[in-house]
Amino acid sequence: MPGAPGGAAIYSALVNIDGHRQPRLQVNDADPLPIDSAEVTRDVEHSTLTNVLRDGRPVVFAAGDRVSLWVGPPGKTSLVFMGKAVDEHDVLDLISTESDDELDDYESI
Repeated sequence: MPGAPGGAAIYSALVNIDGHRQPRLQVNDADPLPIDSAEVTRDVEHSTLTNVLRDGRPVVFAAGDRVSLWVGPPGKTSLVFMGKAVDEHDVLDLISTESDDELDDYESI
């Protein structure tokens, strides 16, 4: 991989989450809904949720929506991503978008 200025390596990874992982998307306080697939790009500075499809169509977010991506069967569900929508199709991870002062009481970084 190409290095950053000063010789530091830059690492990123694309994680494809498809139907076999039983993904569900939660927007704000709504109940999680099944989705077809999504992609999470992770790198040193931030992670981004993109290419979210439901019923074969792109999911559209409002800027500022809180978005959580869950995977797994009922009773064995894991939270794999939590962030805030920055535009109609991209969600930036909470660590990159918030400080502890801006989070709700039940949330922390």
